[in-house]
Order: sequence, then C-alpha cells, then structure tokens
Amino acid sequence: MKSLTLLIKPAAGLCNMRCAYCFYRAASEERDNRVMTEETVDRLLEQIAAYKPASLAVHFQGGEPTLAGLPFFRTFVGKLRAAAMCPVQFALQTNGLLIDDAFAAFLREHGFLVGLSLDGDRKTNDRCRRDKTGESTFSRVLTAAETLKKHGVAFNILSVIDDENAKEIDATYAFFKAQGFGCLQFIPCLDDGGASLSADAYEAFLKRCFDLWYADFESGRYVSIRHIDNYIGILLGEPPESCAMRGVCGSYFVVEANGDLYPCDFYCKAAYKLGSVFDARPFEPNEPQRSFIEASRAIHAHCGSCKYYALCRGGCRRDRTDDWTKNKYCTAYYNFFEYAANRMVRAAKTLRG
Repeated sequence: MKSLTLLIKPAAGLCNMRCAYCFYRAASEERDNRVMTEETVDRLLEQIAAYKPASLAVHFQGGEPTLAGLPFFRTFVGKLRAAAMCPVQFALQTNGLLIDDAFAAFLREHGFLVGLSLDGDRKTNDRCRRDKTGESTFSRVLTAAETLKKHGVAFNILSVIDDENAKEIDATYAFFKAQGFGCLQFIPCLDDGGASLSADAYEAFLKRCFDLWYADFESGRYVSIRHIDNYIGILLGEPPESCAMRGVCGSYFVVEANGDLYPCDFYCKAAYKLGSVFDARPFEPNEPQRSFIEASRAIHAHCGSCKYYALCRGGCRRDRTDDWTKNKYCTAYYNFFEYAANRMVRAAKTLRG
C-alpha cells in the first residue's frame, strides 16, 4: 500500500520576516513568487486522486505559508476532504505572525499539527528572527503560541541552531519549559544563510541538550526533542520519522506554488526539478528522482565500520561534503554518541519496559 507525503508551498517564497540564516530566500528571489492558483490546486488534487495513495500527509511550508490567507486553506482542505480519497494528516510550519483566533480554530477543526518557529527567549530569538522592517517578532510568536493553546491546537517549537545560540541551550531549554512547550525540534542552520554552525559547537550543543533532557527523563518528566526521540526509536527497532535520519532521501515531494516538484526542501533548484503537477503521472518514480535517491545512498568508507552507523546513517544529505558521503558533523555525532549512547540505551529500555 503506497503512501504519499507532500510538502506544499502555497505562498512560494513569500515571507513577512527576514531571518538572518534563511537558506530559501536566495533561491526564491529568482522566481515569480505568487500564491498558488485555484487551477494549480485543482490539478494537484486531480493528480493525488490519480495516484490513489492509501494514506496522505500534507505539510504546508514556505516562505511563510499563512500569507496564502485563511480562505486559501479553507478552499484547499475543503476540496481535499470532499474528494475523500484516503486518510489525510495535515501539518503547517509557520512563524506565527498571522495566527489569530480564526486561523487557530480552523487548524484545530482539521487536526493540523503546527510547527511554530522560535529560537529561544527574546535575546536569542531576535538575534536572527526579525520581521522585514527589522522589528522584534518575539512577543508576536508567544501570542501565537497562546492562541494555539487556547484553541487546543497541537504544536511543537522549531529552533534553528547556529554557533551563537548553540551556546545558549541551557537558557533556551529552561525558557521553553517555563512556557510549557513540551515538544521541541532543533535543526542546524545552513552555511549559505547569514549564520553558521561549526562541528565543535554542534557537538557541545548535542551533549548539553541531551544532559538536560536526560535529567528530566530520570525525574519522570518527558520532554519530546525530535532528534532524541528518533535515536531512542531506532534503539527500540522503529524506523526514524525524520527523513534526515533515515540514511536515504526520497520520502516526500515538494510542491511549489506554480506546481513544480522537487525531491527535498533543501534542493528546490532547477538541477533537481522532478517535474510538475501539470505533467502526466508526476508522483510516479522518474529518472531525476531515482538519481537523487541513489546519490543519497552513498556512504563514506569509514561509515561501514563505524559502531554508530545504525544511529547516524550518514546524517542529512544537506550536511555532506561535495562527494556526498562525508558528513561535516561526523566527529560531532561520533563524540556525542560516545558521550550519550549508554544513557540512550537505558532510556530505551525504560520506555520498552
């Protein structure tokens, strides 16, 4: 039974913020950024129906997807629901600036899981995450979080890690806990934005983040941190849900606002284009997709003998060097596993029991 996961960019690269580390701005500025048209929506839904997936996951992302407007989401979800093709899971990644009561009520009605971007307290968040006029976004994001809570919308916090805020994980973790945020995701920034993350800084972050998590775990307080959840899941024999931790690409399609298809959010470039929803059978495997997936399978010579390869799996392709095999955070991961693996095993055994 085949499933289908789509990462849809309904507002293309349009955004009401200008984050210092944004990797997508340069790529999107080369395009005609507009909201997805009704024609493209209808064609996309026709292609989903023709593919006949047993299950469907629809993740809206950007740019900032809420710039498409609540009426767009009502129409899209309404048409998809009316088609009644298969079970559907919805998700939305947002900066939160346009989340109001009406939007939150809609998200709750349709069971959306929301990712809310916030790097930490005011000082940490506003270092990189300011709006297009340079103003702070911190208070507005917290207001969005309270609005989501009020309406019972499930959400997690997504934080980008760079050299600066990697050093602030103690304060960030404490702040998130004080806000009642129990589901967290930390992702390393890309160097082609306006920030960077060294292997040494990432290693220190991984170790300290795990220490904080494990102290809470031993005290009977489970804080969900995505990368740790995935490592524990692997130890329990479960496949990682994060594509960055699977060791191979190809788990979803990016659908741009104009209907173009790409294999990954980090590779929305002409060289990696897979086709368009206006093509015949766009979700069936084709040569560009096969080539992209096969390139991600290559591993460095030392990976095969590494005792932690089952956990690391080479890491995300976006972090690999030009030969696509050596991860720039290799030493960070290895030293982190040396530091934390025994406690991860103990945690996995506790959870299994």
